[in-house]
Amino acid sequence: MSSQLHIINSDELCAAPEVCGPNAEGSKEQHLIAQMTGDDDGPAKKFLKRDKQLLKAIAAMVVLMNIETLSRVLYPFKIFSTWIHELSHGTAAILTGGGIEKIFIYPDTSGLAYTYTDGSDFNRGFVASAGYTGTAVLGMTLLLFRRTYRGPTYGTIAIGVAILLSCVLYVRNTFALVFLPIMAIALMFCAWKLKAKYVGYLYSFLAATCSFNAIDNISELFGSVGYVNGEEATSDAHAVAMYWGGSNILWATFWFMFALVCSAVGLLLVFDGVTYKKELKSRDMECPSENPAYTAATIADKPRGDTIIPTAPDYPAYIATTTADQPRGKTVIPNAPREKTIRMY
Repeated sequence: MSSQLHIINSDELCAAPEVCGPNAEGSKEQHLIAQMTGDDDGPAKKFLKRDKQLLKAIAAMVVLMNIETLSRVLYPFKIFSTWIHELSHGTAAILTGGGIEKIFIYPDTSGLAYTYTDGSDFNRGFVASAGYTGTAVLGMTLLLFRRTYRGPTYGTIAIGVAILLSCVLYVRNTFALVFLPIMAIALMFCAWKLKAKYVGYLYSFLAATCSFNAIDNISELFGSVGYVNGEEATSDAHAVAMYWGGSNILWATFWFMFALVCSAVGLLLVFDGVTYKKELKSRDMECPSENPAYTAATIADKPRGDTIIPTAPDYPAYIATTTADQPRGKTVIPNAPREKTIRMY
């Protein structure tokens, strides 16, 4: 038996023509995100809708890390934050033409980077300031990619690899050489084995730990002296004040505000690939039609493609979703003996 075919343009499939219709302006991704979050939603509203759990976790982290008895819960993350902090000092030294001699990470979550420069006050101040500023910038960068399709997985693996490399090249005390490789292997294992959703949570929390480094160490940042492995030491703020002028409170305040700005940028201006993919999938599955069963077929020379719907009531049909860049012509799925969904990619 045969059936007649009625061809309609795929623009008719979208429930919201103002978003996906032929007169819609802007890119497809922007419209899809707008369809989900609302056209009038600003970055703050979108963040609150998408990342409520992350926001709660960050608030809990800031509180826990400033309460000594409770901060033990986040001990591995504090060690990770210290590692990033000391590596930022070393990276600044390399950028100024110097280098890293060795890095120590201690059980009390303090650290020490032995670096060298040309001896100028500017370079010394730059290296001293890089601990908090470099950590905030790295955290912001990681946060920007937390909702991309592969960003959290690749980012977590890259962090693990970087930790192992630093242990080979720079880390020289026993505690760090034991703890850091275990943490690196654990991170890479999680990125490999966990579901993408949970890898995203882990990655986002690591990123937030970096971005909020200056915020979750308020007592150390504004303290009159610093402590490394239980012994008094010159704080970063005092060192910068010595080389660049000003007071330690001035530089500590600047770093605190800088960390807030970087955290806000990373949280609000995210590359939202996950939202785009979810909404695209939702569009493919929710196309209104009088006939509940229809078949989608893409024509290569049209930007959006056509949809072919069987009009015969006796036959259920397949649903086929294709992309507009298929090299061949029209794709028509024959009538099926039972209802099912086929996706073509």
